[in-house]
Amino acid sequence: MRRNASLIASVAILTPGVAFAQAAPVATPAAAVAEPDAARLASARQLLDQIMPPATREAMIQSMLTPMQANMRQGILQSEGMQKMLGDPKAKAAFDQFLAKQDARTGTMLRESLPGMVDAMSRAYARRFDVAQLDDLKRFFATPTGQAYVANSFSIMADPDIAAWQRKLMSQAMTHMQDDIAAMVKDIEATQQDKK
Repeated sequence: MRRNASLIASVAILTPGVAFAQAAPVATPAAAVAEPDAARLASARQLLDQIMPPATREAMIQSMLTPMQANMRQGILQSEGMQKMLGDPKAKAAFDQFLAKQDARTGTMLRESLPGMVDAMSRAYARRFDVAQLDDLKRFFATPTGQAYVANSFSIMADPDIAAWQRKLMSQAMTHMQDDIAAMVKDIEATQQDKK
């Protein structure tokens, strides 16, 4: 039973929403970050509207998220411990329901936070590129090659090589995560015993 709880905890830790959050670098506190120059910010917003057109933003994000979620799921399912646990039809049904709920929550969270993400990206671009550089980027993304990049960049996550890499990574993560969670549970139980 403890092994199953560890596996379930592993899956919870590795769901896409959490994975997105954990992949983000630790940022400097907002008070310490300089406000971007207004002209650079305006140019950066134009660039973001060009490379992530407002009418297609949700679809672009979904085209990246869907294959990533599928790859993570397949990687998790490749874990020997998870395969054993999911041999029980009731456990498999509960697991499938859990993943469906997590997928839906992640999609909702990303859709709702998309305006904030675009604003944050605009500000990040404005801090890193001056107006001339942003204009160069806009010119590039107006070219056929730039348009091809924009059209395909978010779907790169669906490429078979990337999918295979993600599945392998998730399978490895599950192996280590199970051991790490088991050790953590043991450590926590030991601290609880010390209190008695």
